[in-house]
Amino acid sequence: MTEQKKPRYVTRAINVELNIEIQVLLWKLLDSIAVKRKDKMDYLQVFEIVNGGNNIKIINRQEQPATMEELIIEHGSMEIEDTIVWIIDDFEYQTMLFPKDY
Repeated sequence: MTEQKKPRYVTRAINVELNIEIQVLLWKLLDSIAVKRKDKMDYLQVFEIVNGGNNIKIINRQEQPATMEELIIEHGSMEIEDTIVWIIDDFEYQTMLFPKDY
């Protein structure tokens, strides 16, 4: 479902409120998920970001087929708040947004 050649966009809120390093990480995660899941990739990918002190836990979920994966990374001094980010693939382009932006 996802192709790296599609244009990618972020909402104004993502651009202002989400650290650019996390944005890049989420795009990279999306690419790796697309390779693993191939044709079982839902158009809506949900990323829950949880700050755990020196680590960030990123939980990826999709509805069809129901799938969940967790990733824990060290973030050092990067400041990040707990949040949920969606990436929607609508065939022509991909958009990263907060649920409140929808």
